[in-house]
Order: sequence, then C-alpha cells, then structure tokens
Amino acid sequence: MNLLSNNFKKIISSSGVNFLFRIFGLGASFITTLLITRLFGIATFGNYSLVFAISQLVALFFTLGIPNTLIKIIGNYNFDYLQAKKLLIKGLKAAFVFSIFPALFFYFGSEFLSESIFKSPQLKNYFLIVSISLPLFVVHEIFLCFFIATKKFVKYNFFIFVIPNVLLIGLLFLFSYIEKYEHFTFLAFSLAVLFTVLLETVTVFEVKAPKSTIPFNTKELLRTASPLLFSGLFLYLLNYTNVIMLGIMTNETQVGIYNLAFKLGNVGFLIIVSVSTIITPRIAELYGNNEFQELKKLIHSATRLVALLSVPIVLVLIIFSEYILSFWGNDVVVGSKTLIIVSIGVLFSAVCGNVDQILNMTNHQKILRNITIVCFFVNLFLSYLLIPIYGIEGAAISSLITNVIINALCLYHIKKQLGFYTLF
Repeated sequence: MNLLSNNFKKIISSSGVNFLFRIFGLGASFITTLLITRLFGIATFGNYSLVFAISQLVALFFTLGIPNTLIKIIGNYNFDYLQAKKLLIKGLKAAFVFSIFPALFFYFGSEFLSESIFKSPQLKNYFLIVSISLPLFVVHEIFLCFFIATKKFVKYNFFIFVIPNVLLIGLLFLFSYIEKYEHFTFLAFSLAVLFTVLLETVTVFEVKAPKSTIPFNTKELLRTASPLLFSGLFLYLLNYTNVIMLGIMTNETQVGIYNLAFKLGNVGFLIIVSVSTIITPRIAELYGNNEFQELKKLIHSATRLVALLSVPIVLVLIIFSEYILSFWGNDVVVGSKTLIIVSIGVLFSAVCGNVDQILNMTNHQKILRNITIVCFFVNLFLSYLLIPIYGIEGAAISSLITNVIINALCLYHIKKQLGFYTLF
C-alpha cells in the first residue's frame, strides 16, 4: 500500500509539472490564435484550422499506430533506453517511407482539393505546404510518444509545448512584418515543426550509438500497431470531423469561430491529458507485470484527481463563455453556446477517466478500434444532419452526443474485461 502511495505521489508530482507546461502551451496557443485572427483575419484562421485538422489527420494515419505502440511495448516488456531507441528507429523508418505517398498526393492534388472539394482556391498554397511538411509531422508525433514511453517527461513537454510554440509565434510576427500572405501562417507552423524535429533528433541519437537487440522486427511492430492506428485515427476524426464538415458545408469564418470555441472548451482537457501522459506508461507496466490490484487503484485515484480538478475549469468556461470569447472580437461571441456544449462534453470525459488509453495499454486496443470506428460514423451522420440546421452549434451537439456514446461504451468494456469501472 505504501509503495502504491509513493508511486501515486510521484504521478501527482509529475502531473503537476506536466500541467504547468500545458498551461504555458495553452497560453502560447491562444497567443497564436490571437496573432492569426488580428494580423491575418478570422477567415484566415478558419483556413488555417481546416488545413491543420486535415494535415494532422493524415499525419496521424501515416504514423501507422507506432506512437502509442512504442508506449505499449516499451512498458509491457520493460525495455531499457537502448532497446527503446532500437524500436524507435524501426518505427521512424517505416512511417517516414509511407508518409511520402500522401505528400505526393497533396502536391499533385492541391488544386483539386482547394477548388473542387472545399471551393476555396486560396487553399492551394496551404496544401502545397502540407505536401512538404507531412513527413515532419509524422516524425514529430513518433518522437513525442517515444519521450512518454521512456518517461522523459521534461523533454516531452519542451518539444510539444515550448519549442514549437515559441518558434511559431516568432515566425508569425516575422511573416506579418514581411508580407501578409495568409498561407504564411501554415508555413510558420511547418517551419516550427521542422526546427523542433531537428532538435529532437539531436537529443535522442548519439553520433555513434551502442548496439542493442530487441525481440521485435519491423513487421511485428507494424502488426502490433495496426489496431492502435485505427483507434487513434478515429479518435482524432471524432474531434476534427466537425471542422472538416464545416469547411465543406459552411465558410471559413464559421470554421474559425467553431475551432476557437472548440479549443477554448478543450481547456478542460488540460488536467485529463496531464495526468494521462504520466499514468499511461505506468498502466502498461502494471498490466505487463500482472499487478491488477495496483492497476485498479491507480486508475481510480487518477480519475478522482482528474474529475475534481476539471470541474472548476469547466464551470468558468460555461459561466463566462461570452466574456472569454470577446477577447477575440465581438464577431466571435456568437460561439458562446458552442463553447458551453463543448465544455460539457469535456466534463463528462473527465468523470469517466482515461478510458481510451486504459483499453490500449491493457491489450484491448481492438475493442477501442471498433468503438471509435462506430462512433466516427455516428458523428459523421449527426454532423451531416445537424450542421445545415444549427450551424456550429449543431457541430458541437454532434460532438457531445458522440463523446457520451464513446465514453459509455469504453466504460462498459473496461468493466467487462478488467472487472471494474473507472468512474470515481
């Protein structure tokens, strides 16, 4: 019992540090949003949000499920750092090669996507930038999960919250001063990721690394990763389907307002993700060592912590929704109801706990994959039905309903497979 208490104290301490980094990242993210909306306009922010969602979705698909698989395998098999790096190299090689194919698609299909799909010719330059940047996005995502898997949480925080955000803000100021071409906003993001990936590479790899062997070849790694690929992909789609649907069915201004309200509403996820980042490799370790009682206690304690700390944040977002949005201009205040709906969904997720990663890290990734695929189509149908009637609020309602369904299904299967509910 004392051992578990000490372990959980370390988790709380690490989560607190992670939370502070996330606060910094959140502040930098909103500064970025302000810079784009004020210097380039809300319509440009809409285009930026749309292309960001599409590029990250495609990049996530072509990570091949490797990021979460690194966390799972390294935790389950207790790999040392050299073995973990060996696994990382295999993953990077495979994902980088496959990422070339979508890069070529965006390069040659930029005009078709911008004019025929989204009816917005100015998006062509955005998609050309995506074609060059996609392999970088893939490599960056894999590096980040490697840092989580090896419990290098400070490095993880620097490379996801500090370095890219600081670079992005500086580049936005620079490009605004030089010339206000709207696609320069996404070029700034891509360059920020490029410099971050270079720093990650230097940090992880020595000039001459010592040799190590692992019981996984590239084929086995990809086979293990495939269920996690689809669950991660469809989880991302559940978050950003509405942005893409709004981009097709409305205009860039509506996309910008919705994405801003969505980002603000997801401030409540700060606690959830901060704790999740720390406990996910620990869940994999406990499950790999068959320490099921400690696993149950850890998950319950983490869920209580997340729920109690998330409630005040969500309440502030709901009560002061109009006032908060007014910082981005009076024309954005119309997104207040959207912000409230998104915030309610976040609160429900907080009460349920880290259900997706619990299934992933306990060898039930196929169950999560099936749940996310079903819920994606539910969200797609609801978005198609509600957006023409209610606009951005319809998109938020669709997201809320889908969020409740996916959490409820995950809770049911965790109870069925592991014998307990995660609810605090």
